[in-house]
Amino acid sequence: MTKSIDLHGKSHEDAIILVEEYLLMNSFDNSLDLELITGNSPVLQNKIINNILKKHEFSYYIPNHNRGVMYITNSKIN
Repeated sequence: MTKSIDLHGKSHEDAIILVEEYLLMNSFDNSLDLELITGNSPVLQNKIINNILKKHEFSYYIPNHNRGVMYITNSKIN
């Protein structure tokens, strides 16, 4: 089941902390699926990618039809 976190209204600092805590606390689950709603903020998305996802080797996908959402998993995305 996909969990969804909406970051609207959160500062970038609070958003980074929330996302990293959630991902690390749930990374033991081999079927981790997170829908992360960032809104139209490529700056926040880049912070999440560079400070969390690359560091902890999570896979992510940002669909072209909705650039305000990130899908994150601990499985490999082909």
